[in-house]
Amino acid sequence: MIPPEAPSAASPRGGAPSGPAKPVPRRPLGHDAPVALLDVQDFGLEFRTRSGTVHALQHVNLRLHKGEIVGLVGESGSGKSVLSYALLGISDAAARVTSGRAMFGGTDLLRASPRSLAELRGREISMVFQSPRTALNPIRTIGLQIEDVLRRHAVATRTGTGPEQGKGLRERAIQALREVAIADPERRYHAYPFELSGGMCQRVMIAIALACRPALLIADEPTTGLDVTTQAGVMDLITGLARAHQMATLFITHDLGLAAQHCDRIVVMHAGHAVEAASTRALFAAPRHPYTARLMSSTPDAQAQLSDLQPVPGQLPDLRRGDLPPCRFSARCSRASARCAGPLPPLVMDTQHSVACWHPLHTEHTEPVEPVEPVDHTTPEPWHG
Repeated sequence: MIPPEAPSAASPRGGAPSGPAKPVPRRPLGHDAPVALLDVQDFGLEFRTRSGTVHALQHVNLRLHKGEIVGLVGESGSGKSVLSYALLGISDAAARVTSGRAMFGGTDLLRASPRSLAELRGREISMVFQSPRTALNPIRTIGLQIEDVLRRHAVATRTGTGPEQGKGLRERAIQALREVAIADPERRYHAYPFELSGGMCQRVMIAIALACRPALLIADEPTTGLDVTTQAGVMDLITGLARAHQMATLFITHDLGLAAQHCDRIVVMHAGHAVEAASTRALFAAPRHPYTARLMSSTPDAQAQLSDLQPVPGQLPDLRRGDLPPCRFSARCSRASARCAGPLPPLVMDTQHSVACWHPLHTEHTEPVEPVEPVDHTTPEPWHG
């Protein structure tokens, strides 16, 4: 278990070393809560494939406010990236929204026209992808790629007020590189992606994402493939710029240590469901969903021995099954009962700590537990999109 004052150290995939948890700002809730910048309610998404319909997301609730950093955590295949692509309107052609809405300002992202979404992407909502070398154009200099974003969204370069007044596209692009701490930005402006290291390419991706000063940044595993020191630098850069510009940030990761260090709140996902949401301090002090607790017990920290780690039992269910249970963790859960076969309690975003579970941890468990029949894992290989 990761204590609230000492988040985990680097994960096996190379997360940044953890220090003391940063104070989590308290935000007003209930009737006095500010209007959310992004409000996702009861969102469902499926994919039509040759091997069947993949029920990728179901009953997902998510909320972000201006200036807030929210971590979206869970195992690979839990639907974190699928959710972010759906919000940006860049899902696979086989995707189909089955329920819910996603309000960004006054726009429902799930029902907006492709043209409206294209106008929002890059200008109001930006994304940092997990593989910068494949996201960047290999035959175009990084300076021109930043200019492309500015030009696409008609960012004023010769008019306006403030520090940007009178700056041309080239000056704005160099300034974007300078803001992400790239040394000698005037020279790097002319560099191609293959001339830069992985960490430098990720900084360029951040510069492109922030060029138009978006209101919402989605960072999808932005430290994948980077060494520990570079990971720490990239995360400090993202969170520092988010705080400076009061930009809402959705940080997608499987690394609980990074989420504990940098996020105000955390939403935990499992097999296409959002199962728990809480402030970072509350979540690590007392996780309430059995899956969250298992996830933490499988994550190393500075004090844990290798023998102390306990993997999450079983595996994610095959999301192509037509008989998926309401709780997709029930077959892996020691607290499951017959009640778990019915609709789950909703994940409420207006409370300090919410859990979509009938038998949460740290509460009295009085109902007799009836064994749950094991899932037949002889079905085809689970879909892990």
